Amino acid sequence: MKLILLTGSLLLLSGCTGMPSAPLTDAAYLPVTTHSSAAETGAIFRLAPGETLQQSDAVQIALQQHPAIRAMFADAQSGAALRAKAASLPVPVFGFERVHAPELEIVRSISLGLWELILWPQRRQQEQALQLQARLQLTSELTQRIAAVRLAWVDAVAAQEQWHYAQQVEQAAAAAGELATAMKARGNLNALKALRYQQGAGEARLLRTQAEQRALATREALWQAMGLDAESAKAFPLPERLPDLPQQAMTDAQLNSPQRPQRLDVRLAQERWQTARLQAGLSRVESIADIGLRAKRGDSQGWEVEIALPLWDGGALQRQAAQSGVEAARQQALAVTLQAASEQRVTYAAYLQSYDAARQYRDDLIPARRKISDEMLLRYNAMQISVFELLADAREQRMMVTAAIDALANFWRADAALQASLTGAPLNVSISPLNRNTGSAAAEASH
Repeated sequence: MKLILLTGSLLLLSGCTGMPSAPLTDAAYLPVTTHSSAAETGAIFRLAPGETLQQSDAVQIALQQHPAIRAMFADAQSGAALRAKAASLPVPVFGFERVHAPELEIVRSISLGLWELILWPQRRQQEQALQLQARLQLTSELTQRIAAVRLAWVDAVAAQEQWHYAQQVEQAAAAAGELATAMKARGNLNALKALRYQQGAGEARLLRTQAEQRALATREALWQAMGLDAESAKAFPLPERLPDLPQQAMTDAQLNSPQRPQRLDVRLAQERWQTARLQAGLSRVESIADIGLRAKRGDSQGWEVEIALPLWDGGALQRQAAQSGVEAARQQALAVTLQAASEQRVTYAAYLQSYDAARQYRDDLIPARRKISDEMLLRYNAMQISVFELLADAREQRMMVTAAIDALANFWRADAALQASLTGAPLNVSISPLNRNTGSAAAEASH
């Protein structure tokens, strides 16, 4: 009866050590609450009539609806269950023997790994450390997804805005080309200048075609990052332009604020080091011996103890391997910390440079370009310049605006890269203009 009660108690305790109810992610690093499926949120994300898709909206849709993210949550739940199962209490084994020796003898037994039961608190502690690592790893993967969505949104909106300006440049170049053709037919323009304007119109059409293709490709990349098909994406129109440049860039004090959580990659490396230390301590105990307990009941009853004798191996190799693993994890944590600090400095420098470039366009170059255009219009009204010079100036102004869009897009790319770096999920972002051949289409207008 005592054996039955002991077995029942162990089974009850085993049932209490199932999968933990802890969240699968660390909310301190994520901008919105995450769910493993859209059904858990109660509703699918929708925009109000007349609204456009903002960057935060794209992130929320991706976290709620992307099939790959749902698969990540399902895998995380499966892994959490398996880790909890591996760290559960040892299961008693019931044995039944029916032998003739020479009379019929029936023996019933229950055996239990006593050493596993003794070490169960340490195994449970190790399981909790592994669960924390898995939570940080999933959070890191989600933050990388979030950063990719932010970057895709910036590229899509910037490419769309570039496309619209390319259409305006094409219209101006086409008007200049038609006017040049008409004036050449009347003998008011020589063939060389007429050909230059016609060439400018052709280059403007080419740039518009390229801008249209980039807008389509970046839009598709955004829908893919959000987990939407073409039909669902129709409900999420993009804004006409990128957000304005912030009045002030992020300062060094904000960057290194003590309230900011530690980078995920650094924290994960440190947790792996701590887990290796726990495993080493467990290995030191496990390498000594193994004890089993068995209770029998039949014609005779009693109990027996089984102890493994480490005759050939005293556990030194196992202990040495565990200690080497601890040192490797410690050195890896140091390496990740150094790399994270260097990466953050580089990303922040790129952020400041892109902010200064975008601010220069906003505060200096664009206003100066507008004043030049105003002066050119006054000269045209005074009949001091021809309509071709006015059209050429208009194209140059639009090219300057296009370059300003590039600079602003570069800043928001750098901002997405910096935010990802601060959380420990770095992005490999190239800060380069969307339109590399911005100024070639109108170069002929000034000749």
